[in-house]
Amino acid sequence: MKKCFLVSLTLCASLTCQAEGYYLKPVFSANERYLSNLFMRQVPLQDNWITTLSPGVNFGILNENGDLNSNFTWNHLFYTNQSELDIDEQLFNVAYQHKNIERLQWGFDGSYNNRSSLNTEGTVNGLVFTQVMSKQLSLAPSVSYNVDELSTLSLDYSYNKTTYEKNRNSFLANYDYHQVSSTFNHHYTEFDQMNVTLSSSRYNTQVQNLTTFNHVAQLGWQHSFSEQLVAYVSGGMNYSQAESTQQIPAHCVFDLSLVNSPCSPFRLEPASEITTKKSGFGKVFRASIQKSFERGSVSLIGSQNQTPTSQGLQTQQQLAINTAYTINERWSTGLSASYSSYEVTGQQIGSSNRTLYSISPNIRWKLSPEINVGLSYSFGQQKFQGGNQPSQGNTVELQFSYQPQINHQVK
Repeated sequence: MKKCFLVSLTLCASLTCQAEGYYLKPVFSANERYLSNLFMRQVPLQDNWITTLSPGVNFGILNENGDLNSNFTWNHLFYTNQSELDIDEQLFNVAYQHKNIERLQWGFDGSYNNRSSLNTEGTVNGLVFTQVMSKQLSLAPSVSYNVDELSTLSLDYSYNKTTYEKNRNSFLANYDYHQVSSTFNHHYTEFDQMNVTLSSSRYNTQVQNLTTFNHVAQLGWQHSFSEQLVAYVSGGMNYSQAESTQQIPAHCVFDLSLVNSPCSPFRLEPASEITTKKSGFGKVFRASIQKSFERGSVSLIGSQNQTPTSQGLQTQQQLAINTAYTINERWSTGLSASYSSYEVTGQQIGSSNRTLYSISPNIRWKLSPEINVGLSYSFGQQKFQGGNQPSQGNTVELQFSYQPQINHQVK
């Protein structure tokens, strides 16, 4: 948090000296959710009504060299049927984008969030059957360079540190994650472009002192059949190295050979540790096609990637479709549906290997330039490998947001 604050303060100080303008905008949003199965159990404990009130403020500094934008939001969640789950969340993020350099561009994104694990953890990082607070620090600088009119080289780094408070959930473990990636993008025809991405990451958690290194190389190609129809495909290899250390406490071992020993027939084994190393290759790919219309769009995406978790290296396969349609200036609607499978390398049947599918239609109403209202419904079903009965859940959510239209204050 101190690092994030110092970086933000430095940027603010440098920009304020040459600021052309700034803005300070209060914002407010609220939503009401109904969930039939909060923890996605096979047999739901009960249904829940959840009310969230979210006051906040947007702040930014604008000048000819760069823009700084930030937001702070305070969420208060009321669980109508389970008041013991009521909780407060604090969310802060800041983003800076530098301008006015002909070929070189750079920026920075950072955030510090104190959130409920029920709102931060999904199906990727673990399974959630209880609520604990999650403190997350994220830092992500980036830089890109235009080699020429057709080629761009970019370098990105991200850091995430997550800590859980009073955690009794074995699927949630404190971790830190570093990733650095470089991408070369080249337009070789008017309708085609290719990219090459190399990335390396390090994931560390105190669960069995697990450290995982991932190295990924991918080649991608994008083709524009027209301005409305675009296809993309990429594929590559992932090389993973994992090392874990298990502490073994001092213990007694049965040994009949110790006839004359005062501890016979046992001997004392001192404390020790066992280090296990694993490595292997995996495949990663992504394919998508997007079609735009006068009033909407539809996209189809298929992908496979690998993500380190406290349980081991997790392979995720996903097929998703997303649609959006603008009815008129005030009304719009959309639909999202996906099917995913998750498999942790080396895990036995019935652990966290599972499949999940969900479908979610929504509709949004722009009541005025300051007020937006949204209504959405989602259905999800999750089944563990080897399980007898899938878990199902329904969610209905009504969203309301208000942002006063305030002019920028210019120096």
